[in-house]
Amino acid sequence: MRTDLQNEKSKKLLMSLGILVLVLLIAALAVYKIHANARAYELKQQEKQKYEEEQLSELEKVQKEDAKRAEEEALKKLAEQVGFIDQIEYDTGLTPESTEVDVMNVMHKMTHQKVRAEKKLGAIPMVEDTVNQVVEVVSSSKFVNKEKMLEIVGNWKKGQFNYIAADHNFLWEQQEGSVGRAYGVLGLAEEKELVKENFPQYVQK
Repeated sequence: MRTDLQNEKSKKLLMSLGILVLVLLIAALAVYKIHANARAYELKQQEKQKYEEEQLSELEKVQKEDAKRAEEEALKKLAEQVGFIDQIEYDTGLTPESTEVDVMNVMHKMTHQKVRAEKKLGAIPMVEDTVNQVVEVVSSSKFVNKEKMLEIVGNWKKGQFNYIAADHNFLWEQQEGSVGRAYGVLGLAEEKELVKENFPQYVQK
C-alpha cells in the first residue's frame, strides 16, 4: 500500500517536473522569439533610417545645385538688367571755375550708380573722392541752387541715399531732361553688379 502511494507521488512529481520543464522551454522560446523580433525590427529601423538619410542627403545635394543654378541665373539676369553704361568717367573734372551746369551734370552722372532709370547716359563713380570734389566746388560757389545742391551732396557724404531717386530727378529736371527719369533705387546686389560692370577698380576684393 505504501509502495503504491510512493509510486503515485513519484509519478506526480515527475509529471510536475515535466510540466515545469515544458513551461520553462516555452518561456525561453517566447523570450528568444521576442528578442529576435526586436532585433529584426531594430535592423529594419536602422536600414530605414539609413535610406532616409541617403535620400535626404541626395535631396540636399539637388537643392544646393538648384540654388546655385538659380543664383547664377539671377546674377546673369541682373547683369543684363543693370548693363553697361556708355560714357563712363572716373573723375569729376571739376575745378574752382566749373559752372553750376557743370557741377549738376557731374552730380547727375554720379546718381546713375544708385538709381533705376529707363536710360542712363554717362556715369561717374559715387565714392568719397568724387563726393568731396563736389562739396568743395559747391561750398565755395555762388550757384543759384547752392543750398539745395549742398543738401543733396551733404547726404551723400554721410552715406545717406534714401532720396537718391529724387536727387537724380531734381538734377535731371534742372538739365531739362526728357528721357531717363529715375523711378527707383537699385538694391545692394544690383549696385554691386553695376559697379563691377562699369567701375571694376572700385570692386571690393
